[in-house]
Amino acid sequence: MIKEIFRLYEQNESIHNLYVSKSNREIFSSQDKKSSHLINIRSMTKSIVSLLIGIALKKGFIKSLETPINYFLPSAPSHISIRHLLTMSSGFDIDDKDLYGLVLNSNDWVRDILNLPLAVTGTFRYKGVDYHLLSAIISKSTGLTLSNFAQTNFFSPLEIIDIEWGSDPQGVTVGSTGLKISFESLIKISQILVNNGLENTNEIIPDDWINMSTSSGILTNLSFGDYGFGWWIKRYKDNEVYRALGSGGQQFLIYPKERISVIVTADPKTFNHIESDILSHKILDIIT
Repeated sequence: MIKEIFRLYEQNESIHNLYVSKSNREIFSSQDKKSSHLINIRSMTKSIVSLLIGIALKKGFIKSLETPINYFLPSAPSHISIRHLLTMSSGFDIDDKDLYGLVLNSNDWVRDILNLPLAVTGTFRYKGVDYHLLSAIISKSTGLTLSNFAQTNFFSPLEIIDIEWGSDPQGVTVGSTGLKISFESLIKISQILVNNGLENTNEIIPDDWINMSTSSGILTNLSFGDYGFGWWIKRYKDNEVYRALGSGGQQFLIYPKERISVIVTADPKTFNHIESDILSHKILDIIT
């Protein structure tokens, strides 16, 4: 089993790090010492933001997913809820390819996102602006930046200290991408997810939030799968798997039925999501 996984790892030099566990027992772990200690997990950041929204709900900072976002951001449209942001169905009329232009020319990202034209709310459209607004909502509801809220309520309980997380010109933590974190810290997060939010006997993430986030998907018609709350949901052997995905094949996969986790980080210039998807499915085939 280990030899088969190692062979997959060796076949592609673009893969930097690979981790596989089953029932919290490490099966394979290989780390590229030449790559940076802190990994830019790109859009996997959104999945971490989703976990933080679940913690904010548990602590009462956010009362309901149906709360209109203008409760926190008064200039926002009144018909858009927190749930719409989590499922990327807000209706803000922008694609991620146009996001760079918006932020490059803006000194107030939240203001300019809220001023975007609106399309139909309730239909999935992949766009990072929704997750940046979730970051702003965490700030408004807790009085802390998203990164500080994460440090206090998520990273510190897991003894994760090695992170970097940028902010927009107004000091709002970037919610859509760019979190830099170590491979060892990703492993700690995977163990929490496999254990349904528990670290030893302490609940870090509400287990009902993990279940809701990774099973209540909105239809996307994309090969990645349907979209939960920051997680891509697909089926493997008639059971659900959920994944955090970042450009360039960065991947974090959890297979709840078998309590399996797979983490892939790679060179984004020479690796892609299709190769990463094929790799993770081959690994699942080997260990299930």
